[in-house]
Amino acid sequence: MPDELDTYYRDHWLHVEEDRMARYEAMFQWRDGYEALIAPAAIGTGQVVADYGCGPGGLAVELARRVGPSGRVLAVDINRDFLARTRALCDEQGLGDRVDARQMEGERIPVDDADVDRVVCKNVLEYVPDPEATVREFYRIVKPGGIVHVSDSDWGGVVLEPLGERFTRLMSAASVAFRTPLIARRLYGMFRSAGFEDVRVQVIANADTSGGLRGVIYNMASYARTSGKIDDAEIADFLADVDRAVEEKTFFALLPQFLVTGRK
Repeated sequence: MPDELDTYYRDHWLHVEEDRMARYEAMFQWRDGYEALIAPAAIGTGQVVADYGCGPGGLAVELARRVGPSGRVLAVDINRDFLARTRALCDEQGLGDRVDARQMEGERIPVDDADVDRVVCKNVLEYVPDPEATVREFYRIVKPGGIVHVSDSDWGGVVLEPLGERFTRLMSAASVAFRTPLIARRLYGMFRSAGFEDVRVQVIANADTSGGLRGVIYNMASYARTSGKIDDAEIADFLADVDRAVEEKTFFALLPQFLVTGRK
């Protein structure tokens, strides 16, 4: 098990169990509230946009709408099932001809040099083996004058009440799922080192009092269970108390999102 956990941060994206897949499909559907998360990318008609770590396709569909019939979205992921779901979702929306789904093999992004106008990467870099190398790959594939926009979490700033101390213990066990859990605060330096100019950082920290982050918490619980560092009974009790807090309207959560944008 220890050897398997060494690469779990990547492996758990290659093979996604059914209940977690269902949560991702619900979590990653495009919502109007996500507008602020991608606005700095300035997506427009006719652009070629790489969606790095497209997941089950919710963002790819919205990007395809924005680039219009003259644009194109390159949806990239390591998971074959995610890519199949992305294709199916785009087809359902009549946008399939605008989306090209490509599987990652190794660390090189399957996109030619200077081939895209925009790169969008939402909550992915915390999991990649070498985030610095990935940011350099973004620089390689974007055209001169193009924009790379990354949003990611800062798990050092997460808040969950009234269960804070217990959540800290859960997150310690769940840390096996992340290669770089504090990636967000390091992105500015990575962008500058990769050669990007006009690098801008924005932090969004919206309070969740309705349980919107409950799917994220359930995912953390599944990672903690896999680690073997916390027993199932404790996890079950914790999740029951999360559900109770939502029901009793005492739930409060905060997960800062760092938005980092740079131009080549």
